[in-house]
Amino acid sequence: MGIPTIHVGCMHFGHGRLQALINANGLDAVAVVDLDADGARQSIAELSGDVPDYLSDRVYRSVTEAQEAHSAEACLVYASTTAHASLIAESLGLGLHTLCVKPVVTSQDELKSVIAAHRKAGDRMLVQGQNKRWNPAAAKMREWLRDDGGVGEMLGGECRFWIRQNLWTGPNSRQPDAFVEGLFFHAGTSHQLDQLVAAKGLPKYVTARTHTRTDETLAQTGVWGTAGGQALMEYANGAPFSYTGTRAGHSTHVGWSGSWTFHGVEGDLRRDGGHLELHRSGELVESVDLQDLHPGLVEDDRIQFDAFANAIETGEGREWMETSSVNTWVLMEACNVSARKEKRVDVEKFREGLFA
Repeated sequence: MGIPTIHVGCMHFGHGRLQALINANGLDAVAVVDLDADGARQSIAELSGDVPDYLSDRVYRSVTEAQEAHSAEACLVYASTTAHASLIAESLGLGLHTLCVKPVVTSQDELKSVIAAHRKAGDRMLVQGQNKRWNPAAAKMREWLRDDGGVGEMLGGECRFWIRQNLWTGPNSRQPDAFVEGLFFHAGTSHQLDQLVAAKGLPKYVTARTHTRTDETLAQTGVWGTAGGQALMEYANGAPFSYTGTRAGHSTHVGWSGSWTFHGVEGDLRRDGGHLELHRSGELVESVDLQDLHPGLVEDDRIQFDAFANAIETGEGREWMETSSVNTWVLMEACNVSARKEKRVDVEKFREGLFA
């Protein structure tokens, strides 16, 4: 038996996450939450694998209702971004270990409220879901950046992210990424720079700018901080890391993952999607092709859910998962602050202010 878990959000992107929960080894779905009960049941009917017979009869309108009926221990939140803060506070308040898909919140005030709820919840976990750090290609990059036998101390690096993303969800409906200011850094950029934070921690400083673009075909209407952005990060040893990304590109053979280069005192790393190379002294010493993004990101999330369950049960990786995933939000918001004020931001001091 896995950890009894409530899943919030059953349709659209949430459907794939519900499938990942069904596929997971460490979590068991005991109930789901969705405001559209009929849609949720249809989503459940379309799942494959070992789907509990009872699940379609356990659809609730709130986490509280589901918890009162089934006494879960964990909650996965995959609802609309604008509802995350209230859902996290509700889940933590009910004593549930909580994983919420990025971004956990849309503003600094919301983050402070979530931090307060987390502290009040005692030993309950709070994780910002970041599925792309879990696939084998991302894990190998993290290994080469963190462990012996990799690049050693980082001297510098870069990431380029280029995709054409349509944010319309219907004739008159847009994803929150299209109308909530600053969500490019929190949603688009977050996928890549979460992998950086997971491996190297927070940089000391960041200087960032955002792109302004109007393209009705993509639901880009000129809302600040939704189209793209660039950032220069500086680590404590002086190593720079540069990032540039856009939702308004075209096609690319590496999809969402982007292209990476890292330089270290002991070697250099190149990554395009699932292809990674480790170089030393002008020689290619290792080249691997690994699974990058699983179709629909279902397997990526299955790995994440099992790591979440293991952290709850054993404590393994718990501090890293909690701290690094929320620190990704801190870095993305520091990018927004830098871009708005057109100034360099001390990330460490900024984080201290948020968590004071």
